[in-house]
Amino acid sequence: MLLIMLLIDKWTYCSNETILGIKLLNKDPPKIIVFTKKGNLLILSNDGNLILSEKITENKPIWKIKLFDIDNDGKLEIIFACMDGILRVYKLKDPLMLEFYWSHKFSSSISGILTNDINNNGYSEVIAYSLDKSLRILDPKNGNLIWGQVFSDGIEDAIILGANNSKSLQQIIACGNDGTIRSFSSNNGDLLWFKRFSNKVRFINYINSKKGILIVCGGDDKQLHFIDNQSHNEIASLEFDDYVWKCISFPSLVNNAILVSSYSFDYLEQSKPLQNIVFTSKLLYIDQNLETIWELPNKNIEVIHRFRAKTHRLIAIGTTQGEFLILDEKSGTIKYSINHNSCVNAIQYEPITKTLIICYEDGLINALHITNN
Repeated sequence: MLLIMLLIDKWTYCSNETILGIKLLNKDPPKIIVFTKKGNLLILSNDGNLILSEKITENKPIWKIKLFDIDNDGKLEIIFACMDGILRVYKLKDPLMLEFYWSHKFSSSISGILTNDINNNGYSEVIAYSLDKSLRILDPKNGNLIWGQVFSDGIEDAIILGANNSKSLQQIIACGNDGTIRSFSSNNGDLLWFKRFSNKVRFINYINSKKGILIVCGGDDKQLHFIDNQSHNEIASLEFDDYVWKCISFPSLVNNAILVSSYSFDYLEQSKPLQNIVFTSKLLYIDQNLETIWELPNKNIEVIHRFRAKTHRLIAIGTTQGEFLILDEKSGTIKYSINHNSCVNAIQYEPITKTLIICYEDGLINALHITNN
């Protein structure tokens, strides 16, 4: 079916600070949770009005948040990963208000957060990793350390492999600035296997390929690596002109394809206007045969967000140059494009109201209503 798409401006919200990310709160009606470079949390209504503003850090960026009921009490918690190294957990109360729950201190910026019941005790432990070189498993009820592991440099990314299978088979695989990827038993943190590369590894993911489960990683060596999950040998690689930066494995529970983007920092060293730079970085769609199905060239991508509008599977991307694009997932064809003179930092799609929400470096949040056949 031919996709005919129309996007209509719905509302805008202008903040006086840089928006780093957003999450959707699936209440009725939906709410939009926004976190900022100055360490503030904003909650907006689905028509763009500010409901709540809360200071979380003392002027330090909030890199990531996670919404999850970690203590099984029927109420969501918000977990904050912050540049100041403090992992903070707040309860989200009704009516909308935050109540401090617990915190856990790292000695440097927190890179990311995962949650999963790794102990088979009915509670989802908090898995956090940091540029202080540590990976830590925390008790969801009080933030106490269950176990931890240390790299020789900061940790960039981590995944849980086998989360849908027997608990004894679960691995937590992390990658770091020391050029290593390391796999740990989720039960006790024992090192299962280890692999070293020539430069920083920026992400870790996996694909259910025709050759079995392959670990996928990439980084500053400008290569995408495919590693067999059983033998831990590298079975294939793909070279890029730039750093290999992001990887999304999809669809959920199947994970037989990946989207991979590369990233260039050349714009920081050029005197010409950002909009005039032709980037060599790109986006690739790779299938379970490890074949590139399509490629989107010359885009320095900050954000990738997959979503479905009716029966159509789409990919929204935001670039360093302020481009917002919607691609057909199957063909990579550009279906919609707009440009704002500021880097795109976050994208979300709210399916109930069919709203795309785009956040920019300059503090603008733009909501677009999407209609299609």
